[in-house]
Amino acid sequence: MSEKTADANIYGGNQQPAQFLTRDAGVLLRVQTLLRWLAVSGQSVTIFVVGFVLEYQMPLVPCIGLVLMSVMVNTALWLYYPSNYRLSPKFAAGYLMYDLLQLTALLFMTGGLANPFIVMILAPVTVSATVLTARATLLLVGMSCAVISLLAYFHLPLPWKGEPPNFPEIYLLGVWAALMLGLAFISAYVWRISHEGRRMTAASTALQQVLAREHRLSALDGLAAAAAHQLGTPLGTIGLIAKELQSSPLADGELSEDLKSLLTETKRCKEILSSLTTQSDQGDTIFSRMSLSALIQEAIDEAGGHEKQILVTIGPTDISEPYVIRQPEIIYGLGNLIENAAEFATNAVTVAAQIEAQRIEICVSDDGPGFANDILPRLGEPWLTSRPASGDMTAQSGMGLGFLLPKPCLREPVDK
Repeated sequence: MSEKTADANIYGGNQQPAQFLTRDAGVLLRVQTLLRWLAVSGQSVTIFVVGFVLEYQMPLVPCIGLVLMSVMVNTALWLYYPSNYRLSPKFAAGYLMYDLLQLTALLFMTGGLANPFIVMILAPVTVSATVLTARATLLLVGMSCAVISLLAYFHLPLPWKGEPPNFPEIYLLGVWAALMLGLAFISAYVWRISHEGRRMTAASTALQQVLAREHRLSALDGLAAAAAHQLGTPLGTIGLIAKELQSSPLADGELSEDLKSLLTETKRCKEILSSLTTQSDQGDTIFSRMSLSALIQEAIDEAGGHEKQILVTIGPTDISEPYVIRQPEIIYGLGNLIENAAEFATNAVTVAAQIEAQRIEICVSDDGPGFANDILPRLGEPWLTSRPASGDMTAQSGMGLGFLLPKPCLREPVDK
């Protein structure tokens, strides 16, 4: 596509319709409980190995009590809620805070920052950055920073045989700094990646709904042909009876004008049904073949409602024009580009089709101002629009899918 393709959906801000970006939909309870069971298993194995196999000195009873507390919380949730229960973002964040505090208590009793398992304090933040909002993630990051700072000064000795080692303060400071940097980097990176994935998924869902509607509209031609076929017989019968009544004595009186009107309206209905059948025969299914020029013209008709001149060129001229399969998404995607180009064009829009051996390249350009410099690096992102958001699921309504839409649509095999 030409760099000067005018697309109204990407000339401005970054408005995101709430009906598609559902980042605050919550988390399935079974996901939370599964993660907590994994944590309980790891903590239990660690306590068993350190306390009973290695026989290190550690407060076994309090540590086992903290693990049993998590077991009771998981069991209570399993008994009280169904497995498919979806936690609200607030409750999900609350449960992650509990996990963070439970882990902090275990680390407090087992050496603080000197405990090598201090790295597990990054786990609740990472989970939050993956599935929860930025606000919840920032809250967990703040709590993690606070408890890490407290564990640097307040903790019981590291489990050890005999006297525990005395770590230099510079080493503990390095562990503290590494954890702080890890919290900031991991939370920001994971949240950003997850956010982009949610945006692309929402945009894909919106596009699928738009294209599904276009398929339904395309199928209406076939329904019209079927209706015309079914209504043809009763209309013929009505016309035949009306003609017979005209030759009877009843037609000489007041019914004469009514019979003429009945015949006229019957003929008109037949003409309408014949027109519907003709239009359907011209290409009523998504599998019908049509010339490239016909496809481009239908896309131009799809982008109607403007007064700009549309210039169409197909080249090279020394080869025969190919035939393509008519698909609503192709016509809709190309029509979307032409419509947006016409909106920003000064006088005319050019649709240039270049035929190659294995593909057809269609360039939509206009004589308008082109893309703004700050928009060019972001081309292809969903929800990039200057139009007001609308509940109507169309790219023209301000969803910011105008440039994203043609990418999966305008890839059509050539049939010569």
